[in-house]
Amino acid sequence: MTAIARLEVVPIREQRMSEDIAAALDAVEAFDVTYELTPMGTVLEADDAGEIFAAARAAHDAIDEDRVLTSLEIDDQPDREQDLGDRVEAVERERGRS
Repeated sequence: MTAIARLEVVPIREQRMSEDIAAALDAVEAFDVTYELTPMGTVLEADDAGEIFAAARAAHDAIDEDRVLTSLEIDDQPDREQDLGDRVEAVERERGRS
């Protein structure tokens, strides 16, 4: 994968958000991205940053609220083959862990 991103889509309201977050992830699954849900957002990876932008837009649109806050941060390195695990492993090696 060449593009890795952090996506956060938050419906602005006082009630639980898990139903809306599930709908956003369902929308992401229609795209050629790999994702990992975390307690504070979702990490995406894809061969093309355009696919991440499209998936993020679909996730945003999947939230049916009057107000939605969406944050997207993308690291796009088209000349480098990388994935989520590579980055984690590099840090763990620096820490002396396998």
